[in-house]
Order: sequence, then C-alpha cells, then structure tokens
Amino acid sequence: MDIAQPTGDGRPATQLHSRNDELFARRKELSDRIAELRAKAEAGDLDEVSEAALRRDERELDDLTSEIMAANYGLVRRYVAMFTSRSSQHSEDFQSAGKVGLLWAIASYDPARGSFASWAFKPIQREVLRAVRDADHPNLNLSDFEKRPAILAAERAFLEDHGADAVCDHAEIARRAGVTEAQVHRVLDAPRLESLQAPIGGQGEDTIPWEDRLPDPSSSIEDQVQLRFHLRALINHGLPNLNTRELYVLTRRFGLDGEEEQPLRVIGEQLGLSREGVRQIQQKALAKLNEPIADAV
Repeated sequence: MDIAQPTGDGRPATQLHSRNDELFARRKELSDRIAELRAKAEAGDLDEVSEAALRRDERELDDLTSEIMAANYGLVRRYVAMFTSRSSQHSEDFQSAGKVGLLWAIASYDPARGSFASWAFKPIQREVLRAVRDADHPNLNLSDFEKRPAILAAERAFLEDHGADAVCDHAEIARRAGVTEAQVHRVLDAPRLESLQAPIGGQGEDTIPWEDRLPDPSSSIEDQVQLRFHLRALINHGLPNLNTRELYVLTRRFGLDGEEEQPLRVIGEQLGLSREGVRQIQQKALAKLNEPIADAV
C-alpha cells in the first residue's frame, strides 16, 4: 500500500506512518523486556517484584496491541470495501478475517522492512480473500481463487478478440493469464451443487423428496419407516451442519443427488485437491453428521 494514499479512516497516511513509528518503538521496548523477564522465569531467577513487572508489561503489551489495531483498522475497512458492495451480507465475516491478518502483521512486523501499512497489506489481503472464497466460491481451492481475477480477465480479453460467441480456448486463456490449463478449467468450469430437492426428471415434474430417490430396499414396513425417520433426521439436523464443500464432496461421493457416484480421485480433480485431501473432507463431513443424527433419532 502506498503511504501517500488515504488510510481508509480519513487520516493522512503520513500521519498514520508517524504514529506507527511511535507505537512500534514502544512495542519493541516492551517485547524486549518481556523476553528478558520470561528467560529469567524459565531459569528460576524471577523474584516477586520482577514477576509483578512481567505481568504488568504483558498487560501493557496487550493494551498497546489493541491501540495499534485501532490506529490501523482503516486498512482493513479499505480492503474489505472492495468486496462488500457485492457481498454486503458477509461484511462482518470479511472484517473479522481482516482483523486476523492485521494481528498477524502486528506480531511479525519489523520496522526495518518499511512502513507498517505496506507490510500489513499482504496478510490482510490473504485472510480477507480466504473469507471471500469461503463465502462466494467455496468449491475453489485458495490457489485457484487467487488466480481467478487474472483468469476472468484473460477470458474477457479472449472473447473481445474472438467474439462473444466464441468457444473459450483454455490453453490460450492459460497463456494470457500465466496459469495452467487445469487452473483455467477449475475456475471457468467450477463444480456446482444443485439442490438436493431439485426434480430428477424433466421440466414440469413434481419435486421428488430426497429420501424417495434411494432404491427401494424391499424391506418390511417397519424398516422403511425407520429408514425414512433417519433420512429426515439427516436432512433436518445433519446436512445443515456441513459447509458447501463438505456437502459437495458427500453428494458426489455417494450420489445423493441421483447422479452416479464418483471416486475420490475424480472429485479431487474437480476441486483441485489431492485424493487424500478429498478423503479428509469426506471424513470430517461424516463425523459432523454422526452426532446430530444420533441426537435427532
């Protein structure tokens, strides 16, 4: 971030830069004293007076960190504003993610590396982008999501050159965006999960309940009633606990939407993950389902 630019809270950037210099100088003094006192404590050489001083310095460091957060929070608001015009319902989530990035920047900042505003930009960006991905594009892995703007820009340029009705050439778009063809495929053809309540047949057919899509087990009436009871518990208490990616993996893995079951390898190719990565998502999702269903039943 250029310190000549506004900070996002109305203060000149040069004023914030000067304030940060003062705050981080105090923070370094406190951190050095705390490190020295903690070393004495580990060695068993800390008396009561020094122990009280350590606790006091730790409280002061916490207060100083909060002061630095407040002084620089405009950096978070400014970056989050790039996304909230399209996703205002996620504004609080994005700002919370930005706070995490800001805290990381405070903990890792070295004044010798330049202005704090410039140093903080990357961690704030990383955490906010992760939150935006989770909210709006959960079926893209983080690496693909970070390349998504460049890929979409390359796609627009390709269509401008060849016409809006042209079939996109993934190889050409990959070359323009500086990414791999696999990344272009995953971004432009990102996997979608249709509603589990959508009709199986053609247009005009009534919606078929999710549990009615399963094969008839040819069991007794009692068994069928119990099965429906468990499936209702799954729908009402289990599936809502899954995030979009977990639901997508289970749906594709077990054909919950009436489509053919897919192996871990194929799902991994769709999501840009390894087979083991998909397996871990599957295990986590199944673990989430177990407790809610047991409680409901």
